[in-house]
Amino acid sequence: MANLPVTYSRSALGLTKVERRASKEIALTRAASSVLAAREAAKIEAITEVADTALLSAAEVSSLEGLLVMRTPHAAGRLGYVADRACMAMGNVVAQMGRRL
Repeated sequence: MANLPVTYSRSALGLTKVERRASKEIALTRAASSVLAAREAAKIEAITEVADTALLSAAEVSSLEGLLVMRTPHAAGRLGYVADRACMAMGNVVAQMGRRL
């Protein structure tokens, strides 16, 4: 504890009251930092999971849209509209997730 003030200690190995108090405060600060870091990491993992699911779902919707357009070209406009709306809704879920956390 090099940064602590030098005070009288009853034993050469013992800590003074000031040193013990500073040590406790440092330990509490480190613990609070660890908890905050874990909380932020959990938020990132949650957002990543939602984004991954949305990306895979958007790809699936787009793939199905392409397949259906090949089968029924005259429905391309309607299929595109439905696919676009679905993907925008998924994007909104991802955006809301980021705002909520």
